[in-house]
Amino acid sequence: MHSRRSLLATLALAALPALATAQDFPQRTVTLVVPFPAGGITDQVARAMAQKMADTLGKPVIVDNKPGGGGQIAAAAVKNAAADGHTVFIAATEMFAINQNLYRKFSYDPARDFTPVSSLIASPLVLVVPANSPLHSVQALVQEAKTRKGGLSFASQGIGSIGHLLGELFRGKVGGTYSHVGYKGSAPALQDVMSGQVDMMFDPVITTAPLIAGKRLKPLAIAAAKRSPQLPDVPTLAELGIPGVDAGVWFGAVARAGTPAPVIARLNQAFQKALGDPELLKRFSDQGMQAFPSSPEQFGQFMQAEVARWTPLVQSSGATVE
Repeated sequence: MHSRRSLLATLALAALPALATAQDFPQRTVTLVVPFPAGGITDQVARAMAQKMADTLGKPVIVDNKPGGGGQIAAAAVKNAAADGHTVFIAATEMFAINQNLYRKFSYDPARDFTPVSSLIASPLVLVVPANSPLHSVQALVQEAKTRKGGLSFASQGIGSIGHLLGELFRGKVGGTYSHVGYKGSAPALQDVMSGQVDMMFDPVITTAPLIAGKRLKPLAIAAAKRSPQLPDVPTLAELGIPGVDAGVWFGAVARAGTPAPVIARLNQAFQKALGDPELLKRFSDQGMQAFPSSPEQFGQFMQAEVARWTPLVQSSGATVE
Protein backbone atom coordinates (compact mmCIF):
# COMPACT_ATOMS: atom_id res chain seq x y z
CA MET A 1 0.00 0.00 0.00
CA HIS A 2 2.81 2.36 0.94
CA SER A 3 4.59 1.80 -2.38
CA ARG A 4 1.32 2.41 -4.29
CA ARG A 5 0.79 5.72 -2.45
CA SER A 6 4.36 6.73 -3.20
CA LEU A 7 3.86 5.95 -6.87
CA LEU A 8 0.66 8.01 -6.99
CA ALA A 9 2.38 10.89 -5.25
CA THR A 10 5.27 10.75 -7.71
CA LEU A 11 2.89 10.76 -10.68
CA ALA A 12 0.95 13.69 -9.23
CA LEU A 13 4.12 15.72 -8.75
CA ALA A 14 5.26 14.90 -12.28
CA ALA A 15 1.98 16.23 -13.64
CA LEU A 16 2.17 19.54 -11.77
CA PRO A 17 4.42 21.43 -14.23
CA ALA A 18 2.14 20.62 -17.18
CA LEU A 19 -0.98 21.58 -15.23
CA ALA A 20 0.60 24.79 -14.00
CA THR A 21 1.63 25.70 -17.52
CA ALA A 22 -1.90 25.10 -18.76
CA GLN A 23 -3.50 27.11 -15.95
CA ASP A 24 -1.10 30.02 -16.36
CA PHE A 25 -1.19 30.04 -20.17
CA PRO A 26 -0.03 32.15 -21.80
CA GLN A 27 3.07 33.14 -19.89
CA ARG A 28 4.51 35.26 -22.71
CA THR A 29 3.81 36.42 -26.26
CA VAL A 30 1.95 33.97 -28.48
CA THR A 31 3.27 33.75 -32.05
CA LEU A 32 1.10 32.82 -35.02
CA VAL A 33 3.43 31.46 -37.71
CA VAL A 34 2.17 32.01 -41.25
CA PRO A 35 3.66 30.23 -44.32
CA PHE A 36 3.04 33.17 -46.68
CA PRO A 37 4.49 36.67 -47.07
CA ALA A 38 3.00 39.68 -45.31
CA GLY A 39 0.00 41.17 -47.06
CA GLY A 40 -1.51 37.94 -48.38
CA ILE A 41 -4.90 36.54 -47.40
CA THR A 42 -3.51 34.13 -44.78
CA ASP A 43 -1.44 36.92 -43.28
CA GLN A 44 -4.47 39.24 -43.15
CA VAL A 45 -6.56 36.56 -41.44
CA ALA A 46 -3.84 35.84 -38.87
CA ARG A 47 -3.30 39.52 -38.05
CA ALA A 48 -7.01 40.16 -37.65
CA MET A 49 -7.26 37.14 -35.33
CA ALA A 50 -4.16 38.17 -33.37
CA GLN A 51 -5.63 41.52 -32.38
CA LYS A 52 -8.76 39.91 -30.95
CA MET A 53 -6.93 36.99 -29.33
CA ALA A 54 -4.62 39.32 -27.41
CA ASP A 55 -7.65 40.78 -25.64
CA THR A 56 -8.79 37.31 -24.58
CA LEU A 57 -5.41 35.88 -23.60
CA GLY A 58 -4.09 38.98 -21.87
CA LYS A 59 -0.73 38.72 -23.62
CA PRO A 60 0.53 40.01 -26.98
CA VAL A 61 -0.22 37.86 -30.02
CA ILE A 62 2.05 38.48 -33.00
CA VAL A 63 2.37 37.15 -36.55
CA ASP A 64 5.63 35.71 -37.89
CA ASN A 65 5.78 35.26 -41.67
CA LYS A 66 7.91 32.34 -42.86
CA PRO A 67 7.08 31.71 -46.53
CA GLY A 68 8.52 29.03 -48.77
CA GLY A 69 8.78 25.30 -49.25
CA GLY A 70 5.06 24.66 -49.47
CA GLY A 71 4.68 25.54 -45.80
CA GLN A 72 7.67 23.50 -44.64
CA ILE A 73 9.69 26.45 -43.32
CA ALA A 74 6.82 27.73 -41.20
CA ALA A 75 5.88 24.23 -40.08
CA ALA A 76 9.44 23.56 -38.95
CA ALA A 77 9.38 26.67 -36.76
CA VAL A 78 6.34 25.30 -34.93
CA LYS A 79 7.42 21.67 -34.97
CA ASN A 80 10.76 22.60 -33.38
CA ALA A 81 9.30 25.02 -30.82
CA ALA A 82 8.39 24.04 -27.29
CA ALA A 83 5.14 22.10 -26.98
CA ASP A 84 3.64 24.75 -24.76
CA GLY A 85 1.16 26.50 -27.09
CA HIS A 86 3.09 29.75 -27.46
CA THR A 87 3.86 29.00 -31.14
CA VAL A 88 0.92 28.23 -33.43
CA PHE A 89 0.85 27.30 -37.13
CA ILE A 90 -1.80 29.11 -39.19
CA ALA A 91 -2.07 27.62 -42.66
CA ALA A 92 -4.41 26.69 -45.50
CA THR A 93 -5.79 23.61 -47.23
CA GLU A 94 -2.63 22.69 -49.13
CA MET A 95 -0.36 22.70 -46.06
CA PHE A 96 -2.67 20.41 -44.08
CA ALA A 97 -4.21 18.11 -46.69
CA ILE A 98 -2.34 18.18 -50.02
CA ASN A 99 1.36 19.01 -49.93
CA GLN A 100 2.46 15.91 -48.01
CA ASN A 101 1.34 13.87 -51.03
CA LEU A 102 2.55 16.39 -53.61
CA TYR A 103 6.19 16.98 -52.65
CA ARG A 104 8.66 14.19 -53.31
CA LYS A 105 10.41 15.07 -50.06
CA PHE A 106 8.26 16.59 -47.35
CA SER A 107 9.49 17.40 -43.88
CA TYR A 108 6.37 17.12 -41.75
CA ASP A 109 3.27 15.02 -41.23
CA PRO A 110 0.28 17.22 -40.27
CA ALA A 111 -1.36 14.41 -38.29
CA ARG A 112 1.78 13.18 -36.50
CA ASP A 113 3.64 16.41 -35.84
CA PHE A 114 0.80 18.74 -34.83
CA THR A 115 -2.24 18.90 -32.60
CA PRO A 116 -5.41 20.48 -34.03
CA VAL A 117 -6.58 23.68 -32.35
CA SER A 118 -9.41 25.00 -34.52
CA SER A 119 -10.61 25.50 -38.06
CA LEU A 120 -10.95 29.22 -38.74
CA ILE A 121 -12.44 30.46 -42.00
CA ALA A 122 -13.19 29.26 -45.51
CA SER A 123 -13.90 30.69 -48.94
CA PRO A 124 -15.48 28.71 -51.78
CA LEU A 125 -13.94 28.52 -55.22
CA VAL A 126 -15.69 30.05 -58.20
CA LEU A 127 -15.30 29.11 -61.85
CA VAL A 128 -14.41 32.27 -63.79
CA VAL A 129 -13.70 33.17 -67.41
CA PRO A 130 -12.56 36.44 -69.02
CA ALA A 131 -15.18 39.17 -68.87
CA ASN A 132 -15.38 39.29 -72.66
CA SER A 133 -15.48 35.51 -73.11
CA PRO A 134 -18.22 34.26 -75.45
CA LEU A 135 -18.86 31.48 -72.93
CA HIS A 136 -21.79 32.57 -70.77
CA SER A 137 -22.61 29.31 -69.00
CA VAL A 138 -21.00 26.12 -67.74
CA GLN A 139 -22.94 24.19 -70.35
CA ALA A 140 -21.43 26.33 -73.13
CA LEU A 141 -17.97 25.97 -71.59
CA VAL A 142 -18.19 22.17 -71.46
CA GLN A 143 -19.47 22.04 -75.02
CA GLU A 144 -16.56 24.21 -76.16
CA ALA A 145 -14.08 21.94 -74.36
CA LYS A 146 -15.51 18.98 -76.25
CA THR A 147 -15.64 20.55 -79.70
CA ARG A 148 -12.82 23.10 -79.95
CA LYS A 149 -9.61 21.78 -81.40
CA GLY A 150 -7.16 21.57 -78.54
CA GLY A 151 -9.90 22.15 -75.99
CA LEU A 152 -9.70 24.82 -73.28
CA SER A 153 -6.88 25.97 -71.02
CA PHE A 154 -7.37 26.37 -67.28
CA ALA A 155 -5.14 28.32 -64.95
CA SER A 156 -4.33 27.48 -61.35
CA GLN A 157 -2.38 28.89 -58.44
CA GLY A 158 0.30 26.26 -59.01
CA ILE A 159 0.95 22.56 -59.56
CA GLY A 160 -1.04 20.57 -57.01
CA SER A 161 -2.90 23.64 -55.77
CA ILE A 162 -6.56 23.51 -54.82
CA GLY A 163 -7.45 25.17 -58.13
CA HIS A 164 -5.44 22.61 -60.10
CA LEU A 165 -6.99 19.63 -58.34
CA LEU A 166 -10.51 21.02 -58.58
CA GLY A 167 -9.96 21.57 -62.29
CA GLU A 168 -8.93 17.94 -62.65
CA LEU A 169 -12.03 16.86 -60.71
CA PHE A 170 -14.20 19.04 -62.96
CA ARG A 171 -12.58 17.52 -66.08
CA GLY A 172 -13.35 14.02 -64.82
CA LYS A 173 -16.98 14.89 -64.14
CA VAL A 174 -17.91 16.71 -67.34
CA GLY A 175 -15.48 15.46 -69.98
CA GLY A 176 -13.73 17.42 -72.69
CA THR A 177 -10.15 18.56 -73.17
CA TYR A 178 -8.60 20.94 -70.64
CA SER A 179 -4.92 21.92 -70.56
CA HIS A 180 -3.57 22.94 -67.17
CA VAL A 181 -1.41 26.06 -66.89
CA GLY A 182 0.16 26.42 -63.43
CA TYR A 183 1.31 29.76 -62.02
CA LYS A 184 3.00 30.92 -58.83
CA GLY A 185 -0.05 32.16 -56.97
CA SER A 186 -3.46 33.55 -57.86
CA ALA A 187 -2.39 37.03 -58.98
CA PRO A 188 -0.44 36.12 -62.16
CA ALA A 189 -2.95 33.41 -63.04
CA LEU A 190 -5.91 35.76 -62.74
CA GLN A 191 -4.05 38.35 -64.80
CA ASP A 192 -3.76 35.94 -67.71
CA VAL A 193 -7.40 34.88 -67.38
CA MET A 194 -8.53 38.51 -67.44
CA SER A 195 -6.41 39.19 -70.53
CA GLY A 196 -7.78 36.13 -72.30
CA GLN A 197 -4.48 34.26 -72.41
CA VAL A 198 -6.15 31.42 -70.48
CA ASP A 199 -9.76 30.33 -70.84
CA MET A 200 -10.88 29.60 -67.28
CA MET A 201 -9.88 29.19 -63.64
CA PHE A 202 -11.16 28.00 -60.27
CA ASP A 203 -10.14 30.56 -57.64
CA PRO A 204 -11.46 31.58 -54.20
CA VAL A 205 -14.20 34.17 -53.89
CA ILE A 206 -11.76 36.10 -51.67
CA THR A 207 -9.62 37.06 -54.65
CA THR A 208 -12.15 36.97 -57.48
CA ALA A 209 -15.10 38.92 -56.04
CA PRO A 210 -13.48 42.37 -56.49
CA LEU A 211 -12.50 41.51 -60.06
CA ILE A 212 -16.00 40.24 -60.81
CA ALA A 213 -17.48 43.42 -59.37
CA GLY A 214 -15.09 45.42 -61.55
CA LYS A 215 -16.29 43.55 -64.68
CA ARG A 216 -12.86 42.06 -65.28
CA LEU A 217 -13.98 38.47 -64.77
CA LYS A 218 -17.21 36.61 -65.47
CA PRO A 219 -18.38 34.01 -62.91
CA LEU A 220 -20.07 30.88 -64.23
CA ALA A 221 -20.56 28.74 -61.13
CA ILE A 222 -19.70 28.33 -57.44
CA ALA A 223 -17.90 25.13 -56.47
CA ALA A 224 -19.68 24.80 -53.13
CA ALA A 225 -22.71 23.19 -51.54
CA LYS A 226 -24.54 26.52 -51.48
CA ARG A 227 -24.34 29.89 -53.19
CA SER A 228 -21.92 32.54 -52.01
CA PRO A 229 -23.38 35.58 -50.20
CA GLN A 230 -20.97 37.72 -52.23
CA LEU A 231 -22.22 36.23 -55.52
CA PRO A 232 -25.85 35.34 -54.84
CA ASP A 233 -26.83 35.21 -58.51
CA VAL A 234 -24.14 32.68 -59.42
CA PRO A 235 -25.44 29.08 -59.31
CA THR A 236 -23.56 26.19 -57.75
CA LEU A 237 -22.22 23.44 -59.97
CA ALA A 238 -24.58 21.03 -58.21
CA GLU A 239 -27.53 23.19 -59.27
CA LEU A 240 -26.30 22.84 -62.83
CA GLY A 241 -26.29 19.06 -62.61
CA ILE A 242 -22.61 18.62 -61.74
CA PRO A 243 -22.56 17.34 -58.14
CA GLY A 244 -19.41 16.53 -56.19
CA VAL A 245 -17.26 19.31 -57.63
CA ASP A 246 -17.09 21.53 -54.60
CA ALA A 247 -14.14 22.82 -52.66
CA GLY A 248 -12.93 25.87 -50.92
CA VAL A 249 -9.76 27.19 -49.46
CA TRP A 250 -9.87 26.92 -45.69
CA PHE A 251 -7.59 28.05 -42.91
CA GLY A 252 -6.89 26.41 -39.57
CA ALA A 253 -4.64 26.50 -36.53
CA VAL A 254 -2.48 23.75 -35.06
CA ALA A 255 0.12 23.55 -32.31
CA ARG A 256 3.08 21.23 -31.85
CA ALA A 257 2.19 17.64 -31.00
CA GLY A 258 2.37 17.05 -27.28
CA THR A 259 0.97 20.45 -26.30
CA PRO A 260 -1.12 19.91 -23.13
CA ALA A 261 -4.85 19.53 -23.77
CA PRO A 262 -5.80 22.38 -21.40
CA VAL A 263 -3.51 24.72 -23.36
CA ILE A 264 -5.11 23.60 -26.63
CA ALA A 265 -8.51 24.27 -25.07
CA ARG A 266 -7.41 27.76 -24.02
CA LEU A 267 -6.16 28.55 -27.53
CA ASN A 268 -9.36 27.17 -29.02
CA GLN A 269 -11.36 29.42 -26.70
CA ALA A 270 -9.40 32.46 -27.88
CA PHE A 271 -9.93 31.59 -31.55
CA GLN A 272 -13.63 30.92 -30.96
CA LYS A 273 -14.10 34.26 -29.25
CA ALA A 274 -12.28 36.09 -32.05
CA LEU A 275 -14.40 34.36 -34.69
CA GLY A 276 -17.53 35.41 -32.82
CA ASP A 277 -16.62 39.08 -32.91
CA PRO A 278 -19.21 40.95 -35.06
CA GLU A 279 -16.64 43.40 -36.42
CA LEU A 280 -14.31 40.61 -37.49
CA LEU A 281 -17.14 38.54 -38.95
CA LYS A 282 -18.27 41.46 -41.09
CA ARG A 283 -14.72 42.09 -42.24
CA PHE A 284 -14.32 38.47 -43.28
CA SER A 285 -17.75 38.36 -44.92
CA ASP A 286 -17.04 41.50 -46.93
CA GLN A 287 -13.92 39.76 -48.27
CA GLY A 288 -15.78 36.60 -49.30
CA MET A 289 -14.88 34.48 -46.29
CA GLN A 290 -17.06 32.66 -43.79
CA ALA A 291 -16.06 31.73 -40.26
CA PHE A 292 -16.29 28.06 -39.34
CA PRO A 293 -14.83 27.58 -35.88
CA SER A 294 -14.67 24.09 -34.43
CA SER A 295 -13.47 22.11 -31.46
CA PRO A 296 -9.96 20.59 -31.70
CA GLU A 297 -11.54 17.15 -32.17
CA GLN A 298 -13.81 18.35 -34.97
CA PHE A 299 -10.93 20.04 -36.76
CA GLY A 300 -8.84 16.89 -36.51
CA GLN A 301 -11.63 14.84 -38.08
CA PHE A 302 -12.12 17.46 -40.78
CA MET A 303 -8.43 17.40 -41.72
CA GLN A 304 -8.47 13.60 -41.91
CA ALA A 305 -11.46 13.76 -44.27
CA GLU A 306 -9.72 16.38 -46.43
CA VAL A 307 -6.56 14.27 -46.70
CA ALA A 308 -8.67 11.28 -47.73
CA ARG A 309 -10.45 13.42 -50.29
CA TRP A 310 -7.46 15.07 -51.97
CA THR A 311 -4.89 12.27 -51.88
CA PRO A 312 -6.44 10.26 -54.76
CA LEU A 313 -6.70 13.44 -56.87
CA VAL A 314 -3.04 14.31 -56.30
CA GLN A 315 -2.06 10.80 -57.28
CA SER A 316 -4.31 10.61 -60.36
CA SER A 317 -3.21 14.05 -61.56
CA GLY A 318 0.43 12.95 -61.58
CA ALA A 319 1.37 16.29 -60.01
CA THR A 320 4.66 16.35 -58.12
CA VAL A 321 6.97 19.03 -56.76
CA GLU A 322 10.65 18.43 -56.09
